[in-house]
Amino acid sequence: MRVVKRSGELEDFDPAKAINAILRVGTSPEEAEAILESVKPYLYDGMTTEELYRRIRSRLPAPQAQQYSLKKAIMLLGPEGHAFESLMGRVFEQMGYQVLVRQILKGRCVSHEVDVVIVKDGKKATVECKFHNALGTKSSIQEALYTWGRFLDLKDTNNVEKPWLVTNTKFSSEVVRYACCMGMHLIGWKYPEDGGLERMIDEAHIYPITVLDIRRSEQRTLLYHDFVICDDIVERKPELLGLFPRETGERIIKKTEEFLRNVR
Repeated sequence: MRVVKRSGELEDFDPAKAINAILRVGTSPEEAEAILESVKPYLYDGMTTEELYRRIRSRLPAPQAQQYSLKKAIMLLGPEGHAFESLMGRVFEQMGYQVLVRQILKGRCVSHEVDVVIVKDGKKATVECKFHNALGTKSSIQEALYTWGRFLDLKDTNNVEKPWLVTNTKFSSEVVRYACCMGMHLIGWKYPEDGGLERMIDEAHIYPITVLDIRRSEQRTLLYHDFVICDDIVERKPELLGLFPRETGERIIKKTEEFLRNVR
């Protein structure tokens, strides 16, 4: 049986990949196997991965279902990349880095607006965050070349040791080859295999507000007022209650606290 990926490509259905995706949200191996068995009667040749994920998601408890939809939730942070930059800043903070977001740094030739600057153990790096809100989009070689070119202009004047390129989707094979050759750090969806973006977020327990089961209009209001991660809601309750009718605000806070309680 073959499935249709978001990019339109066909690939053989891999039960192990489906099991790993279910395990990522904290189910036991036995539960993951049972969930996959329950959807097998609905599988067919040419099924889209989106339909497959939707069927799996419907069989998960609410908090785990929200966590399972992390990729879609990150895309809902758009259409601009501002919120994704903030999300990554908070993830790096949780990983023990000192973080500055959206900084203007003077290079040898020109000044640059850098998405995220991280420092750890005295070593500084720049992070280019490439946000995509279209399914199946891959970060291209042009983005890698741009990131490396910016690094070259900044490294001597700002003591930058290396650049990172982070995306919420995947990288083209050209990008991977170029980054390996130049020594550029890549973080993308399921890349690298042992530490991709989804694993970084899960391990940091830093989740975007778009994982929450609330109205899209409410998500947009929160994002407009720089509520980007679930912790923002818990930490800024009085401000949130000023944005909505009290009943709505209390419902959002309750859903957030329930979600965080279940994933931590």
